[in-house]
Amino acid sequence: MWSNRQKKRGKGNVSLLARVLLPNNRLRLAATLFTSLIVIGTAGYHYIERWNLLDSIFMTVITLSGVGFGEVHALTQAGMIFTIFVIVIGVGTVGWALVTVFEVLTSEQLMRENEKLKTQKLINAMNNHFIICGFGRIGRSITEGLNKNDYSFVIIESDAARAEELRLEGLPYVLGDAASDEVLIKAGIKKAKALITVAPSDAINTFIILSARWLNPNLKIVARAVNPDSVPKLYRAGATKVISPHILGGWWMAATAINPAATDFIEGLRLAESSHVSIYEFIAGSSVEGIQYGRMMFKQKTGALVVAVRIREEFIANPAEDLVLHEGAAIIAIGNTRELKKMAELLDPERPEQVAEPLATGTV
Repeated sequence: MWSNRQKKRGKGNVSLLARVLLPNNRLRLAATLFTSLIVIGTAGYHYIERWNLLDSIFMTVITLSGVGFGEVHALTQAGMIFTIFVIVIGVGTVGWALVTVFEVLTSEQLMRENEKLKTQKLINAMNNHFIICGFGRIGRSITEGLNKNDYSFVIIESDAARAEELRLEGLPYVLGDAASDEVLIKAGIKKAKALITVAPSDAINTFIILSARWLNPNLKIVARAVNPDSVPKLYRAGATKVISPHILGGWWMAATAINPAATDFIEGLRLAESSHVSIYEFIAGSSVEGIQYGRMMFKQKTGALVVAVRIREEFIANPAEDLVLHEGAAIIAIGNTRELKKMAELLDPERPEQVAEPLATGTV
């Protein structure tokens, strides 16, 4: 008996063939002609030779296939003429139909459909992943950063040419409108950790945020604001964080002019590959509820350096020893992969993967 996995694979293959074969005009024509020949041949032998239905079908099939079996019954002169007609017309049609099927089964279209099926299976298996809406210059930069640090992600792209780039690069993607519920569900919105939308207009980003927020109320949504005036609107639509590249870029340039060494340090963290050092945000679990910051001994127990704590909407840099921590507080720390993994285990011993899942498989 087949296992469930084998049954699913079989259903997937049948579905794949159906999507490729059924819409093909040549195949439909071949199937129509072949069926017509069977019907005409069966009817011809039945009325000319007065054979029963089974004998008529059998004679038609062996004549079309050219297997070389003898006649079912002795043929009359009219039956011989009709058989010549079936052979001349039918064998050529059957040969053409077989060639057509072979060409379709080895076509690029079938390979593309097979790639889509494999990609969708990969996406369906993802959990706690990122969804990037748009593969322009910013989207590509985001993708490179996530890919470099071993984060799972899916890209939604509506432009067929860019989707072809994604296919050639072997990146998981869904072709379609990111504001569509169906497309978001295909991208695994209900199991995703966060969605990043960098569509070319604020109106499109707003629709994407509304759809994503409705499908997953707990999703973290980061949106790009093309127009700085749209920032409050995107927040009202349901974005968790809105980034205006114009404002951020101007601020970064000013900060670099004032404190070049500080910005060089942060840029160095982004580019560091040998040390795997990074800044990471952790969400504290219930195990830290009511405990003073100093008693946690973060530096001594993990080696990571806590640079700030966020309680509700307040950021506390260089927190005091007597600061009381609460479940849900954001701990912002800097360290290497091993140190940050220890930090995750310290903040939520029962579910460390919930606060730092990617640390176990790669850099952060």
